[in-house]
Amino acid sequence: MTIFHFGRHSVPFADIRDIHLDYDYHKSEIFVDLELNGGAQMSLNLHDSIIFMEQFIGRIKTEKDS
Repeated sequence: MTIFHFGRHSVPFADIRDIHLDYDYHKSEIFVDLELNGGAQMSLNLHDSIIFMEQFIGRIKTEKDS
């Protein structure tokens, strides 16, 4: 099971129900909100949003290249 680590938190990808993405192309900013099993929601800061998206894109590549 892949686990997303950021700050002092660890979230298994299996616990993520939905992702909401806000971005500003001109400012080069991206912000991710996660909806987790059980209804919890997490809003990630810029640094953690970038880390999450890097890991998420890596997961997509791994799954779709198989």
